[in-house]
Amino acid sequence: MRGKSKKKIFIILIALIVILGIAYKAVLAPTIKSRQIQAKMQEAKKCIEANEFDKSIDLLEEVQNLDIEDEDLLLQIIDVVLTIDGDDAYDFLKRYIDKVGEENVSDKIKNILNSAKKAPTSAKLDTNPGKYVSPIWVKLNKDNMNIGHSYYYTTNGDEPNQNSTKYIGDIYIDKTTTIKIIGYNKDGQSTKVCTFKHVIENSILNKLKNNIETAKKLISETKTGSEIGEISKQEKDKLQSIVNDAEKLIKNKLIRYNDAYNMNEDLKEGIERFKNNIIKPVDKSELKTYIDKAYNLYKNSTEGKEEEQYKQGSRESLKKSIDESESIYNKDSATQNEIDDQVSQLKNAINTFEQQKNKQTASNVEQKILGKYIVISNDPYGMEINRFTKDWIIAGRTESEDWSKRILGRRESGNTIYYTTTEGTVTVKLIDDNTISYNGSVYRLLTAYQLLSIAYNKDPNFACYEVFRGFGVTQSDINYFYANH
Repeated sequence: MRGKSKKKIFIILIALIVILGIAYKAVLAPTIKSRQIQAKMQEAKKCIEANEFDKSIDLLEEVQNLDIEDEDLLLQIIDVVLTIDGDDAYDFLKRYIDKVGEENVSDKIKNILNSAKKAPTSAKLDTNPGKYVSPIWVKLNKDNMNIGHSYYYTTNGDEPNQNSTKYIGDIYIDKTTTIKIIGYNKDGQSTKVCTFKHVIENSILNKLKNNIETAKKLISETKTGSEIGEISKQEKDKLQSIVNDAEKLIKNKLIRYNDAYNMNEDLKEGIERFKNNIIKPVDKSELKTYIDKAYNLYKNSTEGKEEEQYKQGSRESLKKSIDESESIYNKDSATQNEIDDQVSQLKNAINTFEQQKNKQTASNVEQKILGKYIVISNDPYGMEINRFTKDWIIAGRTESEDWSKRILGRRESGNTIYYTTTEGTVTVKLIDDNTISYNGSVYRLLTAYQLLSIAYNKDPNFACYEVFRGFGVTQSDINYFYANH
């Protein structure tokens, strides 16, 4: 009886072992294998990112050996290996075919195998040619590569061939470099040589990093508030946002020059704006000067239709601008920007008011003398000339010497005009249509043509635009003179 019990227990144990073995083979073993495969695949990808290409290939071989007949696994491996080299990918494919037999492979695998015999495609890059700010790894576009195809390159200007450096993984560029690449298939067919130039210019990156530090220092050292030397939270947040974008950019592995340049310009503008918005002691002196000027204009002006009077409503408009300016001037919390803006507005108001002044009209005497010339003196040393214009009396000086008399007022009596100028009174009496008395001396009124004739007779080289332009003689006057002289 006791012997039978032992025999029964033994049978049960054998059955449990068998069941566990079946369960392991059906459930646990595939799960463990799958985890091993995924772990090694991830490790291989990390090696590629670290440019450890040989180690990555070794790991992928271990992955394939875990289940060499798995087609899906093969496709995953090929997809990864193509980022390194088409030849290596072909080796994985051949191992799979040797194991399962070419007669047992799927149409998908056959198509991949046949693609190795196709003519190779010209190289394309994931890392486009252009200007960068730091060393880069140049990658071939794997979607443009077929399995079994290989690529060779030079960086010294020579034409590449199968004796040149083989593309394995990436090409490291730490200075301006021209890469020439050619591709081959298993039958020796080749592509045309493709040329790519990558420029490395790191000066802008150094400038960007310096400006980031400058901006961060400004942000940390400037308090938020409304007192002198402080800044609003809104302005501080604006600069911080630009700094965040700049720091994010410089962490990129691949930084284009234009991106760094534009970011640096944004940061410079942000720093300048930040500095300008720090609350400073306010200078109101310029605003006070223009308030006084505007008030004097307002006080000494009248509205009406007479000469020197102003158009209806112009004084009220000027007074409104004066009141607004005084309000800003007396505002204790006014910022410098507000003061400067008000100065600009008041200047415009003054200019607008002065344009509302009724203009003088030429008198009967002026209509006959304006634009005409007189020769005050003509001797071996030169000529002294006056030209009469509506607003100025020019007394024998060229424009380049910047000498003039400003007319302050005028009075006409009969055929005589009395001008009040900044340097006294000038009297002009019209004797006849061609003759005047100028401050008691008699002169002939001259046109530009007549004036040029006198100058030409004195010295032909004297009758030119460079000499007479200061007296209002135009190039057209010169051309007319020489055409008709």
